[in-house]
Amino acid sequence: MGRWSDLIIAIDIAVKGPDGVIDADGDGVIVGDPEDDAPGVISMSLGGSDPPPELHDIIKAAYVYGIVIVAAAGNVGADTPSYPAAYPEVIAVGAVDENATVPDWSNRNPEVAAPGVDILSTYPDDTYETLSGTSMATPHVSGIVALIQAARLAHGLPLLPPGTETDMDTSTIRGILHVTAADAGAIGYDELYGYGIINAYEAINAALQ
Repeated sequence: MGRWSDLIIAIDIAVKGPDGVIDADGDGVIVGDPEDDAPGVISMSLGGSDPPPELHDIIKAAYVYGIVIVAAAGNVGADTPSYPAAYPEVIAVGAVDENATVPDWSNRNPEVAAPGVDILSTYPDDTYETLSGTSMATPHVSGIVALIQAARLAHGLPLLPPGTETDMDTSTIRGILHVTAADAGAIGYDELYGYGIINAYEAINAALQ
């Protein structure tokens, strides 16, 4: 991936929303109103190691604003997710194939798992390619988060807060993902699947109860 500083600026811009602009001296400080313009979800199909403290700072700022943050767990078969997925404010997404098997390369101890093998995706030069990786799994989770919040708005319900990595009820986004995921592997949370394989139908139903 590119420099961590690029990601920090990108998240800052996203938090400040579509009206955010870089200030006149060009130092990367974004001017905007997060209360009005912040997105509901940030999806990051990327990862790396040894990030600077400033990355966690901006992640925490987005989390405080109520933004749900989702990131790829990583593709090197490590025992823990890569960054930024490893931060406690971020939903780390592992990959499964069509048989619900976790590939050897999907980093262990994700929060949830999603389809990430042989996924049809957009590609440069106006083409499509079949790709694999936790970067392919991540948008499935981000999409469910967006659907949950959209469904609640459509039913006159307030948006749900992100929640924490240990939530097990339907009062938060992460809690809903955890309790509605299809349990796989060892019973309960396990290092391969996390809380399980996401289930969009069950998640949205739970969000509307």
